[in-house]
Amino acid sequence: MSRFCRIVAAVLVSGVLAACGSDRPPETVTVPTPTAGGVTAPGASSSPGGGGFASVDQAVARHLSAASGARYVGQCAQAKPDPDAVCAIKMATVDEGDVYGVGAPSSEVVGFLLLREGPDGWRVVDDHVPGEPDASIPTWMAGLD
Repeated sequence: MSRFCRIVAAVLVSGVLAACGSDRPPETVTVPTPTAGGVTAPGASSSPGGGGFASVDQAVARHLSAASGARYVGQCAQAKPDPDAVCAIKMATVDEGDVYGVGAPSSEVVGFLLLREGPDGWRVVDDHVPGEPDASIPTWMAGLD
């Protein structure tokens, strides 16, 4: 399990311990699977190295789901507090792409994703969790202040 996955899992587990909020479950982003032409097909099976996604939310949801099984609920600005979910917020645009912070809604950012839009759509191309003892800081993190 990658460092990023362990951090996201820790956020989800710790959030359960401090759970509060409404009893209504938040809406979860539906993640279609990419197809060869970059057009997404709901319910299709995923293949390694497949095409990109039509939106940032779809790319982030697929990455988090595959990496840690986290339930992605969309952009943090619209996400309701939920300790069992993860949301994303755009932090910066750098030469390498767009940097998004991820964490539980109404909480702190615990990790970062670098996304890039290509001809076939959006892809998560790298992730970083600050504070890991043996983690080097990627160059794209320099774009964050």
